[in-house]
Amino acid sequence: MALPKRTSKDRSQFLRVLQACIDKTGVDVADRVLVVGGTQNDAKFLRSCGFSRITLSNISGAPDVSDGRNDLPVVVVDAEDIQLPDNSYDIVFFHEVIHHCRSPHRALCEMLRVSRRHVLMMEPNDSTFMRLLRRMRFSFPYEIFAVVNNDYVCGGVRNSQIPNFILRWNAWEVHQLTSAFLPEYTLRIHADPYWDFNASEENLASRKQTRIGLITGMVGATNFLRALRALQRVLNFVPVLRRQGNKFFCCIQKSTDLKPWLMLDSDGGVIFNRNFQRRQVDAEPRSGAND
Repeated sequence: MALPKRTSKDRSQFLRVLQACIDKTGVDVADRVLVVGGTQNDAKFLRSCGFSRITLSNISGAPDVSDGRNDLPVVVVDAEDIQLPDNSYDIVFFHEVIHHCRSPHRALCEMLRVSRRHVLMMEPNDSTFMRLLRRMRFSFPYEIFAVVNNDYVCGGVRNSQIPNFILRWNAWEVHQLTSAFLPEYTLRIHADPYWDFNASEENLASRKQTRIGLITGMVGATNFLRALRALQRVLNFVPVLRRQGNKFFCCIQKSTDLKPWLMLDSDGGVIFNRNFQRRQVDAEPRSGAND
């Protein structure tokens, strides 16, 4: 299976968001990292933040050499069915990957299973403003341009020529999914939506299904990108506007802390903590004779 073409993008904003997450959450850069759908660009970002124990993976198992010679281990990984044991890597990292899956929710659950400590993800953001942009035809729900930019042979769902639906995320969506998948444990979620207009000029010019193609045809892709990136600084500076952004970065932190209504039995299995239920009953107000 052919690997999709890589287009030049400015990802300095993503690097700042990633570093801020590491500083805030205490992610250990000495941990082993599995990069799902990994590229040399991903490795470069992780290395610049201090990570060194990096394994790349993709659905074909072929190393990505579009950005230079690959010097990292590469494993075959189908994001929707990862053939690795639980807790295989300390961290699982992916950057704009699972919206190419037929079941992005299944893919995220698989990555949660394989990770021991953290899942670091960046995907499209679901916000009120992004929904408005889609209704105004400044955004299109299917990623047609990705297939067009890859000569109509790949870049779509599961890297095929079929354009994928762009499933968008927010903190509540992640909370619901992780709570359903790992109901035994207490998870911590650090979400940081933001604006990042990192599309290349070629990428913008290929978006014929939206009004963006019309605008770039009038003012030019270069001028349009300059205006967007100037606007990006303003939008990211104001918190209420930043949360409406087009990108969704999230760190999911796993733990071994059981929910308060659960406990371990003598064999290490998780069971219901009957004392929790008794405490709830005891805490309920009792009716008195004079009520």
